[in-house]
Amino acid sequence: MFEPYTQTLQDQIGQLSKLLGGQAAASAAPIPAPAESKWDVVDGIEGAKAYQQKMLSSTKHIVWDSQRDVFYVLQKDANGQPARIQICAYTVELEPTMEERYVSKEDFQKLVSRLDALIAKEADNG
Repeated sequence: MFEPYTQTLQDQIGQLSKLLGGQAAASAAPIPAPAESKWDVVDGIEGAKAYQQKMLSSTKHIVWDSQRDVFYVLQKDANGQPARIQICAYTVELEPTMEERYVSKEDFQKLVSRLDALIAKEADNG
């Protein structure tokens, strides 16, 4: 029946109150409680357009595409007219695993042997 009180909701109400010069925002739509995911995900450009239609005036949102490695920057102006959707591509760089970061002791010993052979060969030629 009632949504639980959250600090995030209180912060947003405080920000809205500051924007309105301290006046209460009686006509403002209720702010939904945060979802489990902190990112909004849409299905392709059509999903982004549908999301943009539901946005409030003078707002900007970033939504992630569930089908491609892109995100969309959505905006609405003060009159509630949707602005052009910006499409931004991104790549995910995974951190190297332990095997990729370090060499094994066996590989290190092979390298030492090769270096020793090269140093010995240089000493014989020099």
